[in-house]
Amino acid sequence: MIYISFSNILSKSIGMKNGISESKFNSLCTKNQPLVQEVFRAKNKDGYDFLNLPNNTSIVRKIKKFVDEQAKNKWQKIVVLGIGGSALGTIAANSALNSGHERHKLHVLDNIDPDYISDFLENINISKTLFVVISKSGSTVEPMALYGLVKEKLADKFPNNYQKHFVFITDPKKGLLRKIAKEEGITAFDISPKIGGRFSVLSSAGLVPLALAGVDIGALLRGAREMREAIKKMKSAKNPALTLALSQFFMDIKRGKAMTVLMPYSSKLSRFSDWYRQLLAESIGKNKKTGPTPINALGTTDQHSQLQLYAEGPNNKLIIFFRILRHKSDPKLGDIMPKELSYLNDKKLSNILDAAYVGTAESLTAKKRPNLTVEVPKVDAKNLGALFMLFEFQVALLGLMYKVDAFNQPGVEHGKQITKKLLSK
Repeated sequence: MIYISFSNILSKSIGMKNGISESKFNSLCTKNQPLVQEVFRAKNKDGYDFLNLPNNTSIVRKIKKFVDEQAKNKWQKIVVLGIGGSALGTIAANSALNSGHERHKLHVLDNIDPDYISDFLENINISKTLFVVISKSGSTVEPMALYGLVKEKLADKFPNNYQKHFVFITDPKKGLLRKIAKEEGITAFDISPKIGGRFSVLSSAGLVPLALAGVDIGALLRGAREMREAIKKMKSAKNPALTLALSQFFMDIKRGKAMTVLMPYSSKLSRFSDWYRQLLAESIGKNKKTGPTPINALGTTDQHSQLQLYAEGPNNKLIIFFRILRHKSDPKLGDIMPKELSYLNDKKLSNILDAAYVGTAESLTAKKRPNLTVEVPKVDAKNLGALFMLFEFQVALLGLMYKVDAFNQPGVEHGKQITKKLLSK
């Protein structure tokens, strides 16, 4: 079970100026417990439908059948054409769960930089590539521009059956991609109109490409389902989503910690931080007074690039660490180091990594910098699904605490409208 350690935000650890007393924290958790039930009551409203995704076992069967059917094509590459929420969750899961050939089999083109796209398309065998096009509306500029580019190449090379190189993920009834799928006989998976892109990783938008890359999507949903039920049952400060949300809200509103640093001590979870950055920024940044700024960091890498700022710069940040309790493989040093480095002899890399985490957390605590830790048993599909659900639920709670709509994105839509207007001239 994933566990939240919040002792380093308490006043007994970092003082009352920067922290909160344990009794006050427990009291606030109890006071805000009804918000958890409010999220569950809203599960069928627009946006909140992310809560229902872990129950969709029928989509798992449908996707697995599709993956089995595609085996005969022996695709060398699976390439996602998507952006934002249609890309970041897939990238995070692929980075966390796949290694070697399987990780490099799946690519996500979430940018339209001409040099990058040209280099990529020139260096793949397009004949052995399946393209997953993701757009709920079918009008998102970036993936649709890439779709047009790829379709032209495929139609020129395979005029009679270029369609087999595409699978669409789009609105079940309307939109341009749905129209193209019907007209051209292209397989299309549904994404609920009630699901926002940044909450869509556990929908077909994430599950289809991940299954094609070999991820156990059943375990991913099972972990999310178990986390959802744990959040429903656990009370007060034992509730992981409530603990995370309240810590972040209190530190921002009452202690001036307007930035949140997500710092996993795991390279596998580094792209999870990218996913969470979008989730937090687009969901809560709705006016001049609300919206903690999300920052990415990676332990131990960023101990050597960002920690100086966090330790002795402005005390305006909440640090959230990820600590992995068990690793898939764990190389061990022999008795080979010189006397000056003898403390490394007979140590596993996990021992060194964990000592670095503890040292960083204790150092920040000594300097009165609030930090908390998400303890993850191990990085696998089940625990990753649980993490996705935990942080999605946490952000839904933050929306209620800040009194903003966590599921819209008016600032983003305005920029999209200007882009389309410029291109139409």
